Amino acid sequence: MLKAIIFDFNGVILDDEPLHFKAMQEAVANLGIALTEEDYWKKYLPLDDIECLETICRDHDVFLNDGERTRTLQIKTASYNRRLGNRLPIFKGAAQFIEAAARHCPLAIASGASREEIENIMEATGLNRHFLVIVAAEDFSLGKPHPESFLLALEKLNLIMDRKSSWIKPEECLVIEDSVGGVSGARAAGMRCLAVSNSYPPEKLKEANRVVLSLEEVQVESLLILFDNPA
Repeated sequence: MLKAIIFDFNGVILDDEPLHFKAMQEAVANLGIALTEEDYWKKYLPLDDIECLETICRDHDVFLNDGERTRTLQIKTASYNRRLGNRLPIFKGAAQFIEAAARHCPLAIASGASREEIENIMEATGLNRHFLVIVAAEDFSLGKPHPESFLLALEKLNLIMDRKSSWIKPEECLVIEDSVGGVSGARAAGMRCLAVSNSYPPEKLKEANRVVLSLEEVQVESLLILFDNPA
C-alpha cells in the first residue's frame, strides 16, 4: 500500500539542473578544470555541491585547501543565483501532481540541494504547505546513490506523524526521482521509484518501477499498482 511519497527537488520539482551545471562549470573553470556537460550528467548530477566539487576535483587531480573550497563554492552559488534570477521554473504538471498527492498521503523532500534553496522556492511557489518534511544537503553525509537521505526523510515523517504502532515502512514509500543515482538510492532504501525523464532518457532510468516523461501524465491512483507486488 502506498503510504508516503518522497520527492527529489532539482530535476523533479524545480527545472534548474542546467543552471547547476553551468554554475559548477564556471566555478571549477577557475581551478583549471574544463567540466563537460556529458561528465556532469553522467557522474555528478545527483551529488550536493560539496560532494560534487570534491569529486570533480579528485577526478582531475586537483586538491583544495579549506579556503579554496569555500571560495569555489561561493562562486558556484553566486553563479547559480545570478542565472536563476527571479524565475521560478517549476516543471509542468509538478504543482498539480503535488497537490493531488498530498490529498492521498504525507509528502517529504529528500534532496542534495541546500535547505535555504529548497525552502525559498517552496515558499515562493506556495508548495511548502504540502510537505511535512524537508531533508536537505545539511541533514545527511552520504549522498545519492546512497539511500541515507530517503531513509532519513521516512524516519522524520514517522516521528512527525507519531504513529509508532503503524509506522510507515520503506516498502510502503514511493520516491520520485530524475537521476540514475537517485533511482539507485531509492531502490537501495527498499522503496518503489517513479522516474521522470527530465534529466536522463528513459532507458537510463530502467531500474525504476515506472518511468514517465512528465508528471503531467501521472495520476496518483495509477501508482497504487506499483505496490501490488513485492519490490
